[in-house]
Amino acid sequence: PLFRSRLRTSSKSWIMETVTSKPEPNWVDITDAFVAPTKELKLGELVRHESFQLLDAMNATEIMDPKMDSNVECKRIKRKILTFKAATEANVIKVKDLSTAELIGIMDELFACVATWLDGQCLAQTVFTCLYLHDVSLIEDPVLKAFCIGIVRVTAFLREAIFQAAVHEEEDQQTLASGFNFLEKELSDMRVLGMLKESEDILNKAIRGQNSAIKEAAASGSDTNEMTQKNDLLYAALTRTKFCKAFLTVCVQLDKPMCSGVAPAKEATVAALGLLADVKKTLSLGTARILDPEVVSLGFDPFVNNRLLPPFPRHPAIVSRVKAFEFLNVGLKEMLQVYEATTMVTLAAIHVFCSKFSWQKPFPTILSRSFLICLFYEKDKVFGKSDMTGLIRGSLKAFISPPVLCSKSRLSSVSPVKDLCDDFVYRCIQPLLELFQAQFYHRSKHRQKYANLFPSLSTLQDDALKYDSVLYEEYQKKEPEFVYLGCFCAWSLRLVVLSMLEFVLLGLENELYAVHELHYVFWYADYLMGWLIGCLIRSEKLRVTTESQALKQLKPKGKKKKQQKKAATELVAKDKVKQQELLFIQAQQCVCRGLLLIIEGLYLEGHLKLPAFEFGSEKLRYEHRFKPLEAVTTPGILTYEKYSETASLSKLLQSESSSKKIFDDSVDHFSRA
Repeated sequence: PLFRSRLRTSSKSWIMETVTSKPEPNWVDITDAFVAPTKELKLGELVRHESFQLLDAMNATEIMDPKMDSNVECKRIKRKILTFKAATEANVIKVKDLSTAELIGIMDELFACVATWLDGQCLAQTVFTCLYLHDVSLIEDPVLKAFCIGIVRVTAFLREAIFQAAVHEEEDQQTLASGFNFLEKELSDMRVLGMLKESEDILNKAIRGQNSAIKEAAASGSDTNEMTQKNDLLYAALTRTKFCKAFLTVCVQLDKPMCSGVAPAKEATVAALGLLADVKKTLSLGTARILDPEVVSLGFDPFVNNRLLPPFPRHPAIVSRVKAFEFLNVGLKEMLQVYEATTMVTLAAIHVFCSKFSWQKPFPTILSRSFLICLFYEKDKVFGKSDMTGLIRGSLKAFISPPVLCSKSRLSSVSPVKDLCDDFVYRCIQPLLELFQAQFYHRSKHRQKYANLFPSLSTLQDDALKYDSVLYEEYQKKEPEFVYLGCFCAWSLRLVVLSMLEFVLLGLENELYAVHELHYVFWYADYLMGWLIGCLIRSEKLRVTTESQALKQLKPKGKKKKQQKKAATELVAKDKVKQQELLFIQAQQCVCRGLLLIIEGLYLEGHLKLPAFEFGSEKLRYEHRFKPLEAVTTPGILTYEKYSETASLSKLLQSESSSKKIFDDSVDHFSRA
């Protein structure tokens, strides 16, 4: 439609008034005026307005494209779009006397809509295209009514968890409610679960009656095939009702505060996974939905909510029932991993779990990621039981064991030393929460989230340096027998270097780097691994020194002798853990150096060639790749000039280096790894 308007100047504001008259439009063809200037543009040049970014182009909808613009198909349909009440009065859809096959078909289609919504579409174009959900009070079939209410409540819980977790981008997940009624005020959760249990009783009673009829028919020699098929249909409907109840139970239990419902939620999840296996076997029993836009099939109308959508909405395709239940199966299996995470009591264990969880393929669904972040931190508690400050203190003691956290240090419980330590631990909470939240995003978003983290991590390093300086002076004056050398700085440095290394390596995982960029990427990764190895070695020496000093203060008599022996055993155990981490990083560095040498050898052999940059330069690309790392003070950024001086491929190609020697050195590095 064509909208024309005129501006009128007011003393206070500009007022836009729509022209109400409709004169004949005077169309002007501007195609030539747009095409002509393109002849003046050189290859690779673009013209754009400063307010129009690449992201805007990616999110744009191609108007009049049937696959993207859902209004196109809406304009084509000839039938009148009816509300649920009007469709019921016109006998377009049934509210009672549904066949069991139709009931199963509606259930399966609703689950398909839920899976499509969780995959990134909006509620108005997925779940709430089902007219039955618009006013459940009009449904007369008790089983269908309870099931529809259960789906609405499941959707409400999932939407709230996704919204609260906020580990998704706008283009990845839609949480807009669009004014739909989620029945939060009308019915309690226990009442909804009770209605689903009543539906189970109705279906069980029907199954028992059918079984009796089958036995009687078999005794009289009659054909029982038709009755057996009806029994299979009833059992399939019962299985889906039970699955909906189990899924809702999971949501209700996980909504309880402080992880108090994790145990029953785990039981319900295991039950739901068992029911899903039975559901998959009976997917062919439900009535298939007719995909003709002129027909409202099984109570689903894809155009009923068009007035709630933006001017040019995308046209989503509802996933197949097979893919929908597979999606739900994967999400519920991931929830079992989430429950295991709630038992972890150390920061290192939680960090390792989050890293592995985000690495796994297929990538974790929005369902498991959202519930994980909701359970992770609530009311200053991690997984409902551990103080975040306590976890940070435990991490500091395990990594470097600073004297300020040593029970044998007199100053550890005296102000201002204790206050300084408490203040630093408190300042660590927000950066660590941001770091964990970044890991709960979709894997493809991690690199961008890490880039946003570096300023706050750099601030944490500055705080660590400030507190370490004050604590060093206090210990030098009052307790010189304890060595205090940058304990907070060492701990924060490890955290920063690990994040920087993850940022660089994520570019490899996401295939962001061109082949000619791999050389300086591995070169930079080698530099960061060197820093990490140095940090681990130095921190281990400081930790051993501090704990050895504490052991000396325990006189080997009676009970204290046992304490000394126990402390010595713990010291050995910590040494093993630190050595394993150090060996792993050293192996990674050897692999990194081996790959770096392979690339150099391939360039010397002529298998790889440096590109001739028509647009931009190698320096521009280098600075673009590592620009986010400039926010961090330590370790300092390696400039392109440093790379050119020490490891440039151009200099390597001009030298007389032997490719055979380079490949031999590469083999040595891989052997050491």
